[in-house]
Order: sequence, then C-alpha cells, then structure tokens
Amino acid sequence: MATVDTQESVNEQITTEREIAAPAATTPIQVGTHFFRQQYLFAFATQAEVLQYVRTQTLSEELARLPEIFAAWQAIQPRVADLIVREAGLADAIRVSDIPAGHKSALDLFSSDNLFQKTFSHLPVSFGLVEIDRLIAPQRTVNLDYVDKLVARYPKNPSLAELLNICVAPTREMKPIQHLEVAPNTHVFSSPNSDIRFLGAFVKELTTEDSAHAVLGGLPAAAVIAFVGYGGAPINVLQWGGHVVLNNGFHRVYALRSMGVTEIPVVIQHVGNPQLEFSPRSGFAQGVSVGSSATSRDERFL
Repeated sequence: MATVDTQESVNEQITTEREIAAPAATTPIQVGTHFFRQQYLFAFATQAEVLQYVRTQTLSEELARLPEIFAAWQAIQPRVADLIVREAGLADAIRVSDIPAGHKSALDLFSSDNLFQKTFSHLPVSFGLVEIDRLIAPQRTVNLDYVDKLVARYPKNPSLAELLNICVAPTREMKPIQHLEVAPNTHVFSSPNSDIRFLGAFVKELTTEDSAHAVLGGLPAAAVIAFVGYGGAPINVLQWGGHVVLNNGFHRVYALRSMGVTEIPVVIQHVGNPQLEFSPRSGFAQGVSVGSSATSRDERFL
C-alpha cells in the first residue's frame, strides 16, 4: 500500500508528465523586423505606381493608410500640373562648365585607370561641372539612412579637390560583400549597399593553375569567370543637346545637395543618338520629351 508521501510523489510525477506533454504556447516568428527610412516622390507617380510602392516597399501599417495616401496624392495634383507648366524647359538651361585646369593632373590620373576606361568605353566622355538643381534624375526614391551616412563621412564644406575624389574618382570605399554557397553551383552574394550587381562573365582559357580549382575532377576544357561587385564609382551623366540626365551616383548627389553644394564635377557621356544610346534607366526612357524644350518634371527629383 502506498504511503501518503509516496502518493504525493506519484501525483507530482503525473502532473509533470502532463505539463511536458502539453504543447507550449506558439510564439509568432517575426518577419520583416528591419527597415530603413526612404523618401518617395509619390506626387509625380501614377496611382498604380503608388499602390505598388506602398504594397511592396513600406511597412505593413502603411497599407491601412492607403485611402489617406491616395487622398493626399489627389489633392497635390493641381500643384503638380502647375509646376509642369511653370518649369517647362527649366532643365534645358542647365549650366555645364569646365573643371579648372589646375586639377588636370588628378583628372588624367582618374581617366587613365583601367576600370574607368572600361566603364566608359561606349560613348565619348569628358569631365565637367554641372548644376545639381537642373539635373534630370529619373530615380524617384532615396534611402535617407544611407544619405545620413554619406553626409557624416563628407567634409562639411568640401573643396573642389575633395569633390573630385567624392564624385569622379574611379574607386571608393564600399561595404564588404558576403558570399554563401547554398547548393552545388549556386552562390548567393549580399551587401547592405543596394548597388551590388552582377558585372558580367566571360570564358577564360585554362592555365595550369586553374586545374587546382576543378573540385569535381573530370577533364576541364575552359573556365567561365563571373564578376560580382558594385557599379562604376564616378558620378556620370548622359548629355544630349541641352538635356543632362543623371546616370549614376544619385545618393551622393542628394547628400551633397543637402549639405548646400550646388555644383559638382561629373563624368559627361556625350550622346549622339538618344534613341539608340540612352539606357532604359535614363530619363529619356522614362518619358522626357526628346527633341523639344519640355522636360517632364516628374523626372527631376533633386
């Protein structure tokens, strides 16, 4: 016969077993816990573009504000229409000037860089000073957190020599790129900088040293090398007639303008035929009127 103490021990054991067997309360797994501040030029976007942006790029709470956002978009349209009329042709009057001759040695050093020459091998190029406020900038979003980091890194009142290094030097300090091989022949590269990109691949004739990398054995006949990295460092523009379209370096330009800089050195790519030579990302591909003095204001973020 079990004593009272023994019975209590048995009851405690049964209770403990029940507690272990009972499923623990489910703790929700958090998704999308990181975010950054982004500014979006929504007034000049279509309603469909605004909806797509809010649905895919913003915090989930913003979806609940969609009626409010659309109401604000509708209310601002008369002002947008007025700006388009009043500022028609404004970007066509952009001032482009030569960089003082005292900086020729620095520019010659930049332009002699092998990667600089390959980056700008498709069009004739030159260096010049351009007004920020009259640049055509097809990008409608800006990462404000990244801009803050750039501003903190730059001199408060940059000289022209410092601006040359910021804007047109062929190299710049970039975040490290992380690599993970997730499966055979499947590689993932990531970076906190959204400028990370695939830089092309080519077939390479095998050398004796290459055989050490043939981890699967066999009889290698050729190698394919793929490059991953960042886009060309120099801020560059596409110029055709009176139009000057920002092609690369949007965040640096935005950061410098927020610091009070109004004119910056850039690499100018000279375009002869915009229909053939302008990239799909350029302002002309986004709706800027080519061949007339009317420049679409929705492409001028700055």
